[in-house]
Amino acid sequence: MKIVKRMTLAIVVLAAAFAAGHPAAAQALPPQVQALYPQQTGEVVFADLRALRGSRHYAQIKAQVLPERFRQLEQFGMILGIDFETEVHQLSWGFVGSPASASFAGVAEGDFNSAEVERKARAARLPLSRVNGAPVVVMGTNQEGKSFVFAFPDRATAIFGYRDTVEEMLTRRNEGGPNVTNNATVKAVMDEVNGKAPLWVALDNPYTVLAVKQMLPEAVKLPGFDTLSARLRTASLRFELRDGLKGTAAVRCESSADSVLLSTLLQAALTYQGYQLGEKNPELARAVKEVTLDRQEERLNVAMSIRDADLVTLLQKNTLTLSF
Repeated sequence: MKIVKRMTLAIVVLAAAFAAGHPAAAQALPPQVQALYPQQTGEVVFADLRALRGSRHYAQIKAQVLPERFRQLEQFGMILGIDFETEVHQLSWGFVGSPASASFAGVAEGDFNSAEVERKARAARLPLSRVNGAPVVVMGTNQEGKSFVFAFPDRATAIFGYRDTVEEMLTRRNEGGPNVTNNATVKAVMDEVNGKAPLWVALDNPYTVLAVKQMLPEAVKLPGFDTLSARLRTASLRFELRDGLKGTAAVRCESSADSVLLSTLLQAALTYQGYQLGEKNPELARAVKEVTLDRQEERLNVAMSIRDADLVTLLQKNTLTLSF
């Protein structure tokens, strides 16, 4: 079974359309779950699924825009007798190492019956073993031969991802050791957004550069981007549905001069992207043209909004790609 190697940030943005309209009620990624992720994690994504399901657009977006990785997790869950709709409350995942060779792992928080999971795994003839007392089920392998697994260390926790990383997380859970909270760069970004929105993303430099490349490909073509990319320190993204889809990003640079250059490049890329969309996708073109940039010393804040009427139209047309 082929496992998708990596979810792009453009797809992560799509998932944001699930966000509910009550950011103050958003849950947080708990410290004990943060401590499961390796210290070398460069990108962390968190989704409060209980809040996301509150969106009136949930059913339509789930049918049209649900990222492939979500669908795979749901399918794997069904094989193991897990209903993601009722048994998973919060979901987080991370990418460990550089984007070019990242390992993927995540944590589902909810209510899981490990005895039933083992029974289903045996019935499906899936490889089953135990690591640090937790049942580990192999769901398939990717083209590189890396196994994708689910592990259930307790009734409230399911860890999923590539086997080596998941087994390291199980060992860390039992024995302790350095984790992403010891990564000062990523921890600072997580602290800023955790509990502040139903869906957020925290990124270090390599993943910030990747996000810009994926979300604003025109920026990469502009003179000066290659030099600037090494001077992008971190980024955070957070999203909510309130009178439409709203998203905010904060990018930290090495200096205020770098943020000025980044602002100039992004503005040029947004202008060109809006022009390209033009009549082909006027609702999305309008959102791109209305993106605002606000510099504060070495920090650049980016705010985007899709009006509720435009969001409905984009869903009806099935053209919500947000590839900018």
